[in-house]
Amino acid sequence: MSNDSFSPGPNCSAELADKAAPPPHHVWDTRVVISLLLSLFPVLTLIGNVLVIVAVFTHKRLRTITNVFVVSLSVADALVAILVMPFAVYLQLNNNVWELGSTICTIYICFDVMSTTSSIMHLSCLAVDRYLAICRPFLHERLNNKIVATMVASCWVVPAVIAYIPILEKWNHIGIEDYIHCLGDSVCVLIVNIPFAIICSTIAFYIPAVFMIISNVKIYLAARKQAHHIRSLEASVHCKRRNSKFKHETKAAKTIGIIMGCFCVCWFPFFIMNIIDPIMGHRIEYVPWTIALWLGYLNSMLNPFLYYNFNKSFKTAFRRILTCKLCRGVSEWEDEMPVSQSEMMMNNPNIHHHSHTDHTGNGFSNLPSELSHLNANAI
Repeated sequence: MSNDSFSPGPNCSAELADKAAPPPHHVWDTRVVISLLLSLFPVLTLIGNVLVIVAVFTHKRLRTITNVFVVSLSVADALVAILVMPFAVYLQLNNNVWELGSTICTIYICFDVMSTTSSIMHLSCLAVDRYLAICRPFLHERLNNKIVATMVASCWVVPAVIAYIPILEKWNHIGIEDYIHCLGDSVCVLIVNIPFAIICSTIAFYIPAVFMIISNVKIYLAARKQAHHIRSLEASVHCKRRNSKFKHETKAAKTIGIIMGCFCVCWFPFFIMNIIDPIMGHRIEYVPWTIALWLGYLNSMLNPFLYYNFNKSFKTAFRRILTCKLCRGVSEWEDEMPVSQSEMMMNNPNIHHHSHTDHTGNGFSNLPSELSHLNANAI
């Protein structure tokens, strides 16, 4: 055989010498404990987001334009729990050795990128929607079904394009083929080159994050301005509700701080390392990567609690679902009225029918004022 026909492979010892060390190997008992603990993430994520979807579809007052984004966000987070987290748990249980084949590995990585990116973009759209509702209410009223559908579709199409086309075409491997070859088929992680890391991280995270930060800062400033204006009006008429409105302002600041703080804590570590690692030559060790990855997954679990815990209507809907009042056919208006009045209505079918018609109307609640919308939906 001539030298020209012989094409030796890369020197893997030299190629991997200055790269991150292999993942640590744990004994079976340790892997089982870690996997059981991590299994709580997909279970709680799925339960929380399914609860949100059921609440919107079964409670008329929750059927608003804003909650279109909420339902789509919950679908994205539920997909993270169904299609992504179980494979991540499998890797922990199997000592990070992938034995399901390269095809399933590629599909898993594509689902991972698409679902998590979609979740982030939905959060950005929610922030923009709240900003328009609070700071530009007349512009918010012009959000029709076509515009909302376009925004929701973009939250799915853009992540799909980012995930499937570059990864299936292996654009993320250009220039680092020898490193990928030396890792072998038993490793299933997203390895990226520098251009892929910068471009996709910017589209998938940094641009949506900027929209979120700007929108929430403007909402907070609007809340402060409204609270100050209300206090001034109350002072002029000698009203004694100053402290109450000041608490509204404090609550707005605290809630927005929690939402943005959790988002930053969950996603900034991963996307910072996602850019730094290829620049450093893929030297970041396994443990920091794993922590950053699961922090990102944690955001999908926290979304139902963070974005809906401060909304009274969602709290009521959750309570009705979990206490099976929905299964027993107890309507929303019956659940809210005093017991004595509810019994009187139930004993008089004519009054029951008349009041139900007047209360529900077309199935949508009236638009609240700016400040009440801020306290109920925006924070």
